[in-house]
Amino acid sequence: MVGIDLVFMPEFKKRLETVDLHTILLDSELRENRLIESLAGLFAAKEAFFKALGRKADWHEVWIEKDKEGKPRLQSLLLPAGSHAEVSIAHSGDYAVAVVILNFL
Repeated sequence: MVGIDLVFMPEFKKRLETVDLHTILLDSELRENRLIESLAGLFAAKEAFFKALGRKADWHEVWIEKDKEGKPRLQSLLLPAGSHAEVSIAHSGDYAVAVVILNFL
């Protein structure tokens, strides 16, 4: 299953004026990602995950960790045992994009 999401950062910044990021991102994600581009990328990754999964769930049931090289790794309590997710996040100019591929066994 594949999901993709695109975030327009000026709109994302405006939305942050009324939304508490703690409802979307874990404390660990907020500590590791301070720039608006990174936050928008995490948001896009979670949205892409929900699209690939085919349903929305609690935002805290999916999170992004970075490996020792800084590559994002998507983790989720919603994936069946033995399954895994691949994620790619990019940002340029006013946009952040994420693609998620779910591999179910």
